[in-house]
Amino acid sequence: MLIPATRFAPKTTADLANLLQTRRASISRRVEALREEVVDALVERDRSDLFDHDDPFVDFDAPAALILVQRAEQRLWEVDQALARVADGTFGWCAVCGGRIPIERLRVLPATATCVACSDRSSQRAWGVDGDRTPAGKEQNRSFAMAGMLAVGAGR
Repeated sequence: MLIPATRFAPKTTADLANLLQTRRASISRRVEALREEVVDALVERDRSDLFDHDDPFVDFDAPAALILVQRAEQRLWEVDQALARVADGTFGWCAVCGGRIPIERLRVLPATATCVACSDRSSQRAWGVDGDRTPAGKEQNRSFAMAGMLAVGAGR
């Protein structure tokens, strides 16, 4: 399927690009602040204090902050990809089916790369067909977050 070079009038595209740039700046500031929080949380306490011997559960302040950093970095990447689509003229077209993404959706979720139907199908696959609402790899992701947290602390 051949995608037209432009999807919107130039002013609409410029307005959406400005919205993306504003979100990018906001997310970038958030990423930096969260990274500082993770490093500060790890530097301020001795690694032996990560585990309280009377309470076998991990102190979740630093891991929670690290997860927030990862999520913010993902959002930043999504915005950068949307800006690249603006630049190459594919912004507003679904990356999966090639259909139009409604302007209303883009005003609310300007970094989205998919139409509603493709997004719904993707969400259903992510949650599994059997109705199990536990994302695949949840425990593995928690382990990666802990490993990342320790690596951030070790690099300081």
